[in-house]
Amino acid sequence: MNKKYKSKTKKISLKERLDRIYNSVNLKTTCCNQTVCCKIGCPQMNFSEFTSLITKLWDSSNKADKIEMICKSVEYFFHNEFEKFGMETMIKPCMLLNEGDEGKGCSCYENRPLSCRMYGLWPEEMYRARVDKFEKAYEGLLKRDELPLNTQCPNVKRVDDSQPLTKEIIEDLYKQLDDLDFRIGGFTKAQIDNRENYRTFHDWLLLKVLGEDRLVLLTTFMKAAKKETIEAQVETLKQVLKETFEANMPNPKI
Repeated sequence: MNKKYKSKTKKISLKERLDRIYNSVNLKTTCCNQTVCCKIGCPQMNFSEFTSLITKLWDSSNKADKIEMICKSVEYFFHNEFEKFGMETMIKPCMLLNEGDEGKGCSCYENRPLSCRMYGLWPEEMYRARVDKFEKAYEGLLKRDELPLNTQCPNVKRVDDSQPLTKEIIEDLYKQLDDLDFRIGGFTKAQIDNRENYRTFHDWLLLKVLGEDRLVLLTTFMKAAKKETIEAQVETLKQVLKETFEANMPNPKI
């Protein structure tokens, strides 16, 4: 009697897919995890990277920690309009950085995005071009040496640089992330070309929790309101979110 066997295909988790991309090139470095860069700026990440991060965080956090995470995202979101607050710097620590003497370092190091893994490893010409774009965007507001992470850390080197990190290799790594976003995130090619699948952690979290329409309203308000109005609104919004999510905590995972 002939027996028919159903082939079983192992389901690959999102983290495994991301690890395959990260590990397609040896990005191991000499970084000693002093978190200097983490205390200066918040990395941008692809949608798939955020999804992997928030899944881990939401599964391991209690309600109070989740509410705190959302409220901190609100503060960081409005911090983007730094000039209205009379701020002389855009510096703000990464939200995923552990705080206190007993919690140093990245809270999600094994799931950190490609932008974190690449810091210190960019070919100088490519990194200089990235900083040039930021300098142009904030022309008249900040000088080049006032921009967060305007230079790479000199202490970060690749452990194995036998395969040079060329522009083509780096672009391919980000393209693989874009392709993954296209498959799992419902983004169109045009949206990916416009980098709509690439945001900071706090912007992603608010987008998933509040939705696109509310986030657009907040953005419109932020650009039009005065400093004092924004400060009051931030505190009011945080209080409303705390009361709302105490009763019904949203789930930003997909």
